[in-house]
Amino acid sequence: MLNRVAVRPALTAWSNGWLSLACALLALLIEQGVSSTAAVTLPMYMFGEYMFGWWIIQGCAHFSGRRWPRHSLRKIIPALALLSLALPQVIGYQFRSVFLIQSLVLACCFLIALIALSPAFGRMQSSPGLLAMRGALVLLSLLFLSYLPIFGSNMLLNTPLPMTWLRLSSATHLVLEFLLGFGGAVLVLEQSNRNVAAHNKALVNDNARYRADGERDALTNAYNRQAFSHLLNAAIDGRLSVKGTVAMVDIDGLKQLNDSHGHAAGDDALIRVAKAVQNVVRAEDKLFRWGGDEFLLIAFDLKPAELWSRLGSVNTDLLGTGNVMVQASFGVTEFVDVDDLLNALQRADLAMYERRRECAALRRQDAFGSGSEMPIRAKHKHIAAV
Repeated sequence: MLNRVAVRPALTAWSNGWLSLACALLALLIEQGVSSTAAVTLPMYMFGEYMFGWWIIQGCAHFSGRRWPRHSLRKIIPALALLSLALPQVIGYQFRSVFLIQSLVLACCFLIALIALSPAFGRMQSSPGLLAMRGALVLLSLLFLSYLPIFGSNMLLNTPLPMTWLRLSSATHLVLEFLLGFGGAVLVLEQSNRNVAAHNKALVNDNARYRADGERDALTNAYNRQAFSHLLNAAIDGRLSVKGTVAMVDIDGLKQLNDSHGHAAGDDALIRVAKAVQNVVRAEDKLFRWGGDEFLLIAFDLKPAELWSRLGSVNTDLLGTGNVMVQASFGVTEFVDVDDLLNALQRADLAMYERRRECAALRRQDAFGSGSEMPIRAKHKHIAAV
């Protein structure tokens, strides 16, 4: 049933083992009821138990990560079938002689399975399924080894079998094999749970990475409006304390720059302005690409005067980069909580346009007062300082 929902090589091998054991016990049941069928049912019983041991070992090896030879089943089935047919011819068709051989073979199979499973002990020390399987394999090995002197003395000395002991050992045998199967099922479920947990962790990491990529503007690497929506939702939900200062940043004359020098120059201007602003603000401040030529800067727990001080060097820094002159206008205002944030954006936008008009007036006054004697670069520096 587990193999239908959790396909694992170890689980498939163990399932085949338990089916082989069921067939072996069915053949033994027929032999006990109809003794005349011993020539057929006893070899079938022996072959089924040999295959049970083989599959248990293979499942343990698979679970521990050991390499198992391919196509080995094609070789082992004829060999075990031949052994099952030949042994009764040698030792006779009495159950006690057959069971003596089976006890030795199964004890060895359980010990080999324990060895095959041993690499898993180091990496899964606290696994309930592994503890159950290890305990069951050890106790089953000891139990089947205990049958050797009992049945051996019965055959050699013709002493009566200790029926009370055999009844108790049969019940113990049943419990231990159930524990072995239960441990294998738990191991597979634990492995599936670890795989699901690892898959979920990978999905969470991928989701976080895709979300981070989806919240960035591809051109400037500033945050986009989707990121602002997430920040606003977090603030509304109370997961983020919101107060501080906002600034609207607008590139002066971007349309004319695109018309005169092409869109590549316009893109370069956007990148330069975004980088210049990010260079002067703090790591925790958020810069958003707000529109075509506008950026929104949110500085948490920062007063407007300090943000003005930081932004004051942006235009000066822009003069030293690029082949085309780029300047930006700023509008700064304070907000006290999340309800005030959206209103603060409008106030900052109005302040930015007012600042641009003031700067334009100063430029005209400066140009009128200075004439044409001042070098162009000096004029630009003077305007940027204003």
